Amino acid sequence: MPPIRSRPTPWLLGKGCVRVLRLTSLSFAHPVVPSDRRALLALPENALRLAHRRLVAAGHEAFLLSTCLRVEIAWVGAPHAASELLAVLYGDGALAGLAQVRPDEDAFRHLCRVAAGLESPLIGEPEVLGQFRRAVASYNETPAASASLGRVLEAAIGVGRNGRRLIDHSPRGSLAAAAAAAAAPLGRVAVLGAGSMARATAEQLEGVEVSVFARRPGTVAGRNTLAWEAAVEAFAHYPAVISTVPGKVPLFGEDVIVRALARRREPLLLVDLGMPPGFPSTGADDPVRYLGIDELASTVEARPSVVAAERIAEEAAATWRRLTASDRAGAVIAAMVGQGEEAVTDVVQRFAGRLAVVEDPERILRQVAHTVARRVLHRPISFVGTSGRGTEAVDLLAEAFGIDDD
Repeated sequence: MPPIRSRPTPWLLGKGCVRVLRLTSLSFAHPVVPSDRRALLALPENALRLAHRRLVAAGHEAFLLSTCLRVEIAWVGAPHAASELLAVLYGDGALAGLAQVRPDEDAFRHLCRVAAGLESPLIGEPEVLGQFRRAVASYNETPAASASLGRVLEAAIGVGRNGRRLIDHSPRGSLAAAAAAAAAPLGRVAVLGAGSMARATAEQLEGVEVSVFARRPGTVAGRNTLAWEAAVEAFAHYPAVISTVPGKVPLFGEDVIVRALARRREPLLLVDLGMPPGFPSTGADDPVRYLGIDELASTVEARPSVVAAERIAEEAAATWRRLTASDRAGAVIAAMVGQGEEAVTDVVQRFAGRLAVVEDPERILRQVAHTVARRVLHRPISFVGTSGRGTEAVDLLAEAFGIDDD
């Protein structure tokens, strides 16, 4: 039997306190969280499904996005659930101290910026929207996916897609292009992997001798892949190797790489795009020049588009209002009814004892009704008198109460 979970919207807290759609996001992103710490949090696609299952089994649901430069977690609910979610995912709720926490509209705007590539240090990174979409599809496949969160995520994709049209899509905005630019001057490049990052990297290596090594035969950027076992030879002979394969499991035995490097006659540039990294960083005296994700990202000079940032912020705000409008209306109506019922209950309890000892119970009932009416109308009357909104507030309340004051 699936766990019983409370629905996030809408609900009431206390006397007249209205809560509508709540959203929280956690970000573990470059450069705030360095790659060695992000490596502990990385969730490759196969691990993503298992992570969703663990959350569901513990009675939670959350959107998970894991890329080279960031891990994003978002859920419908308040920030106080962060430690419990992280404990389920990683066994350590204290990781919340490393994250940037964003609530409600700020969280939604952040997701929109991530989808657009505007939140990334590589502004306009072309791969991120596809990664975001795949992560949303993975979330939607979970048996307990929330319709509320699903709507939020699809809306973020829409805002991000629109925002991307205002962002310069030059190659400098791509992590793959940055890797290619670093390796291309060396003339011969070996690319390890056959995923989207490998394809994007190979596509940027025009006019360069490129060999792509993959675990399965196929074609990457118009090039037939070579057997994975032969990739070791690249460490012995190629001047540049770009690895796009996550290093959750060691890619090669350490002794195998050491023997291959011993056969080299020139230095090697090793660009490691894996997350977690597939190779350890090397010392300054090592013949291998290691270029990791964070170092590579820091070499890209990409400035955010002010126009794109403003448009995304405006569209995100308008979209958030639409997402929360129906929930807020329902919650406000429920709160109004609740306040009225609360006033009736309190006043009746105060006057109930008098009905048995007075000769004129109608007078007491009138007093009860008047007291309830004054209590219910107290806040609207105070609002009209002190809000400073002038005729706008007066006209709105006159229409709401059906008052013709012409």
